[in-house]
Amino acid sequence: MQPLARTKPKPSPARTRILLVRPAGGIKSVRKSDEPDRAAYTLALGVIIAVGIVACVWLMGYIGFRMGFAPLIDVPQLMVDPGAGLVTGTMMLISIPRVIILAGVAQPLWLMLGFLLIAIPAAGLSAAKPRTPGGPRPTSAALVFSYTGAIAAAVNTLVVVWWIVSPIRESRIDRFRVDPRDTAQWMADLTSVAGMDVLAVIASATWVVLVMRLAIPLWLRALAATASFFTLIVITVAMSMSNASVAELQKARSEVFFDDGSVTTRLVLGSTPGRLATMRIAAPADVAIVELHEHVGSMTVIGRRSIIGLLEQQAQRED
Repeated sequence: MQPLARTKPKPSPARTRILLVRPAGGIKSVRKSDEPDRAAYTLALGVIIAVGIVACVWLMGYIGFRMGFAPLIDVPQLMVDPGAGLVTGTMMLISIPRVIILAGVAQPLWLMLGFLLIAIPAAGLSAAKPRTPGGPRPTSAALVFSYTGAIAAAVNTLVVVWWIVSPIRESRIDRFRVDPRDTAQWMADLTSVAGMDVLAVIASATWVVLVMRLAIPLWLRALAATASFFTLIVITVAMSMSNASVAELQKARSEVFFDDGSVTTRLVLGSTPGRLATMRIAAPADVAIVELHEHVGSMTVIGRRSIIGLLEQQAQRED
């Protein structure tokens, strides 16, 4: 007989072990119905955003009136009611599409340049990927794109600042023209500047978003973001001044007679401390002048007309 041999046990297949770790407070539910109600936070966030938008519109209208329209008509001390700032700002927003179209008709090359400044950062937003803490290092192509974007943001800052202080822009927003025959060209130049300012604001805001997404060192991001934010604030103020001037020049105002025996019609522009500001067409030169009246009696309102409407009507009479 052959001796009995001990057979080796077959190795058992590897088993997957699942370790279940339970929190001290028990298993947390993942059902949506068991999540805390966030309606209050959502409502508070919506209210904050709405208040911020209204405040920005009011601030742009107020700054545009005091720093743009009032100096434009040679009455820098012209006062504006607190509520009128919101009205002017709303008028600016409503007229922005029309202003851009008119600027493109008058200066198509400028319009193409403005849209180019917007298209470049807008296209870069889809490719920009910020660094992830602890994540993989960006590729060489991503680094080249990021540093190129930072340089382009600096170039955009220089272009926008140059546009704000350039003699070309200053000559087109010259102070109030007293000769009605120059009204059409003066208004076209002012509208062109207002439209380009709007495009510059959109481009600057897009560059700010792009700079914050670039995979660049922290010091370079801080430098580029500071320059971009500064540019955005400055061009927003300039845009408020030009667009508020366009809106106020086209705003309907009261046309009155002074009850002192005069037959001259006047447009009420507003008031300064202790005085009433009006505009009238003075004969025999038939030029528009702005007057400040200290003591005004009763007035008779005969209708409503804008400043541009009055000047254009006088220009048609002279032709």
